[in-house]
This record gives sequence, C-alpha cells and structure tokens, in this order.
Amino acid sequence: MRPPATTLEFVESLALREPGRLAIHEEGSAISYGQLYAMALHGALELQRLGLQPGERVAVAGPGYARQLLVLLAAEALGAVTASFQAQGDADAPFLFSQVQWVLAAAPQEVPAGVRFRAIDDAFIARIAQPLPPASVSPVWAPRALHEPQRIARTSGSTGASKFMLLRRVAQEELIRIGTDTGAFGPQLRLLVLGPLVINVGFTRACAVLRCGGALLVGNGRDVAQLAPNYVWGLPMQVERLLDELPAGWRAAQPVPVATFGGTVSEQLRGRIQAVFGGRINNRYGSNETSSIVDDMDAEATGVLAPGADVRILDPQGHEAAPGQSGIVAVRTAALADGYLGRPEETAAAFRDGWFITGDVGVLVGRRRLRLLGRHDELVNVGGLKVPAFRLEADLRRQPGIADCAVLAVQVPGGAALGIALVTAPGVSQEDARSQVQAALDLPHPAQARVVFVDAVPRMVTGKVDRMGLLRLLTAA
Repeated sequence: MRPPATTLEFVESLALREPGRLAIHEEGSAISYGQLYAMALHGALELQRLGLQPGERVAVAGPGYARQLLVLLAAEALGAVTASFQAQGDADAPFLFSQVQWVLAAAPQEVPAGVRFRAIDDAFIARIAQPLPPASVSPVWAPRALHEPQRIARTSGSTGASKFMLLRRVAQEELIRIGTDTGAFGPQLRLLVLGPLVINVGFTRACAVLRCGGALLVGNGRDVAQLAPNYVWGLPMQVERLLDELPAGWRAAQPVPVATFGGTVSEQLRGRIQAVFGGRINNRYGSNETSSIVDDMDAEATGVLAPGADVRILDPQGHEAAPGQSGIVAVRTAALADGYLGRPEETAAAFRDGWFITGDVGVLVGRRRLRLLGRHDELVNVGGLKVPAFRLEADLRRQPGIADCAVLAVQVPGGAALGIALVTAPGVSQEDARSQVQAALDLPHPAQARVVFVDAVPRMVTGKVDRMGLLRLLTAA
C-alpha cells in the first residue's frame, strides 16, 4: 500500500489547479503555489542529482523562512528524514550534525567528516527559480511509511542542552491533523507565523496551512496592516512581542483568533490580545514527545485532554497518585516518540511502559480535565509554599514598574532563595521596582528574594526563558 501523500504532493495539486494562489508572503515578497511548487520540484531534482537517498537524514537552516520550507518539503517528498536548526548561534547544532548525513543551509556551517554540506544560498535559489526544460525528468517521490522515521525534533533546551528525538511519520501526520482540525484552516486562511521552523510544531503547522490552500505570512507587528492576517500563531512571548511592535492604536478590523503553545497565557496578556485582535484565544499544551495533550487551556492552566491523549498523575515513587492529588504528569498518545537520540539514561527515565513522564506537575480536577501547576524543577518556595515560577512572573508583570521578569530558585548562603531578574519600565528606579516586587509577591521577608536588574531577560530563540542562562546570571550576581 502506498503511504499517504506528502505536503509537497498537496502543494503540487493546488499549484496545478490554482497556480496564482498566495502560498507565502515574506519580507515584502509574495510566493504563489505555482512558484513554490516549481522551486520545490527543481530543488528536489537538485537534491537527487547531488545523491540524496530515501532514509538519509538532512538538517536544514536559513536564513529565510520560504527558503527553508521549500527545501524541507522537497527533501521530505524524496523520503529523507528532516531536521531544522538555527544557522547562527545554535549551541545544539554540533550534536545534530553528528546524527545526519546532509547539512543544507544558506549560511556556511562546520560539519563533521563524512557529512555533506551544500549551500542553499542566493545562487541556489536563483538556480531553482529558473523554469525547468520541458523534457526534464521528474523527481522520484518516496514518501515515508507511517511507521518509519520522518523528522528529528528537539526539546526547547530552556533548562539545558536540547534533547533530540526521531519522530515516526504517524506523529508528524498527527501534528498536521491537529492544525487542520481547528475549523479555521481552509483556502481563506492567512496565518501570521511567529514561531520559527526549528520548532517542530512550526513546521507541521506550516504543512497544515499549505495542505488546505492557505497562506503563510512571515513578519512582525509593523507589517500587520499590510499582511492582513486572519489568524495569529506563536509562543505567548512572541505574541506579546508582536503586540509591542504594533503601530499605536492599531486594532483588527475583524476578530482574529490567536493560537499559542509552549506556555500559559496570563490574564494580562489575554486582555491585551483581546483588546487588539478581538478573536478567540487558544492555548495548547503538548510536547514533541507526545503531540497534543490539552487543546485549549485557560488562564489558570486548566483544560480538557485532547482526544486520544491519556494522562496519569504519578506520586514521588512513580505510582499513580490518589484522585485529586497533584504529581508528575505522565502521558500516552498514539504519536509517542521512542526516546532521545544518544541519551539512553534519559530515555529510560522519561519513557516507561508506553508512557512519557513529562516533568510537569499537575492534577486531574474532573473527568479528563487537567490543571498544570508548573514544571517540577520550576516550583519555587515562597513562605514555605511551592509555587510555579510562571504564576509569580505573571504577578510581577502586573506591576506598572516592571517591564519583564523571570523567576528561579537559587542557592545562596543559608539555603534557597527566590532569584528574580527584572527589567524595569522606563523612568522607574530600582528602589521602586523592589517595592513593587515585595507588594506583588507578599514575601514574608525581603531577604527571601535576590533581585538582579538586567537590560533583557535571557531567552531562547523560541522566546522561552533560558533557565540555565538565568541561573548563571543570578549565581554570578
């Protein structure tokens, strides 16, 4: 039996029927489905000519969103296992390069012996943008079977080095299905994409848009009027940055839904989103290891489990906790990863008997209703109570003198303390900011907090707080 069609085959069908339909708008340039397919087709022939074989692993980077996407689609249709990385400053790229046979990027890369590097620079793009001769040989598509590896995904790396995992095609198809099942995805979709392709769900969400004939819009808040999105998608921090970049007083003419993932959306941020976009806010909880766990979480990090997701709450001994008790969230889905590449001990600890141990703390508060309480390694002690860091950060951001912040437990002489990195609002003194910290957190004693004032909170490329970088900053201070 032939495997299901790849995303590029969907693009091919759309390109043959409606070649002028918008596929991607990036930095003022519009790419139609006809152009995207022609370039991907030409790119696939180039990759075949170079010797790319089905089953080989290919790491792809930019800069350039459309450039990366068309190469990923071409390589995937040829049967390659794809991965994405940042062209500059990706600390985990050396490990990824040790796991692949090919590295394709617009910027030069140092690769290990035996790994083939090819530049997908402007010259490459100009070459594949040329029309193919009429008598050209067509590429040989070799879509992966559902049980075969399809993608190398990674964890965020916010608490240390990223962990990589091989995802079977069934997992990728599940993530694409989730994207298309929102009800808003269709030919009329104009999705403003805030998340990079290095986030695996960024790639699968792009595939979902292209399969339904929608348009991918790449830009920032200053471009919103021109791009005219009718859907926005990204991490909460990326959405917050988008709001900061918008022209003063800009409001969407029609309600625009906003979908987020990778973190909770505070009441404050929900209010800002609603005031500007006026549409439904959807906050998803999931992981690369499992796919979607909760489709729509509220501001209290509570939501109904996604169809096909099973959850157990584990006590400190690893046994199922009593009903209503909090503990570590364990998840089982049909798209479960097999483990981490090159990390047998961490695989054994996180993947047990068909379940993934997330490291998140939560509690089942009703029939298939999960409330997240935070990461087990991000719970901080305030006055003897264990509180999730994200809740303290939300309380601090409500203060008028605090522009941004991050919270972490740190070891100091005499025990543990609350480490806080603060970015003050313009014109606010450090003394006033400290007073607002005390008022917001109601600390029993000010000495329980170690406040460090910074120009910017250390963050990953995804927008998540770089917890290891924050720990180094607080420890040094």
